[in-house]
Amino acid sequence: MDCRRNTRRRVSVAQFLGVMTLLAAPVMAQPRWGRPVLPREGACFYRDTNFRGEYFCASTGEEISVVPARMNEEIASIRTFGSAEVTVFENGRFKGRSERFDGDVRDLQSEGWDDRLSSLRVMKRNSGDRGNGSRSGRGDSARGGGRSSEDPVRIVRRAYQDILDREPDAAGLRLYRSRIIDDDWSEQDVREALRKSPEFREKSTMTPQKAQEIVRRAYLAILEREPDAGSKGFVDNVLRKKWTQEDVERELRNSAEYRDKKR
Repeated sequence: MDCRRNTRRRVSVAQFLGVMTLLAAPVMAQPRWGRPVLPREGACFYRDTNFRGEYFCASTGEEISVVPARMNEEIASIRTFGSAEVTVFENGRFKGRSERFDGDVRDLQSEGWDDRLSSLRVMKRNSGDRGNGSRSGRGDSARGGGRSSEDPVRIVRRAYQDILDREPDAAGLRLYRSRIIDDDWSEQDVREALRKSPEFREKSTMTPQKAQEIVRRAYLAILEREPDAGSKGFVDNVLRKKWTQEDVERELRNSAEYRDKKR
């Protein structure tokens, strides 16, 4: 009896460790322009169109939560290798407008991404997905034309982080994991369900008070002080242009005050 109980305990621990390994998404080190070795499975991001000029690369499974300031405005083309696909996001930490590319992109400007690409993920393409430069269309992780072989727990966790900016609770994880396994839901189905939730509606409704708090946090993080009257322009951009705290911080780093602080 004790032997069987100990065996079950060892199996449970092994299963737990396996799940935790799957959830540990590799985060790429700070990217830099250069001419590194091309990956066998991954993607490279070029400074010029048609895969010219300097570039940086990421392997499948890697992600960049915040592309460094200025660099995010300079990425002009993307080349994929092996079975990699790339999801790009307009804002940092995988928020805002997004689009998935499951092949090469010779000119991001022609795809509507000429202004800002602030975070990205490089994943392994599902076996049913298209390739050779096709795109999945606007929106988050669209259907790939067949059930994903990716771990459902990771899919649910990623959707919660991107849409609700938090880890899934136990009930939500069970519900959406079951939807993926039993009802053949795609990641897009999970995301659409989360966007219809009261929590998302409350979270996504921007108010002047919320905008002021976003700007305040940015000032404290970068300039280490409370915002002054000059912060009104940032508040307006948060309200009207949907700027994030990362956007405000990026602009503050370009200010004369910040440069003087670093001297």
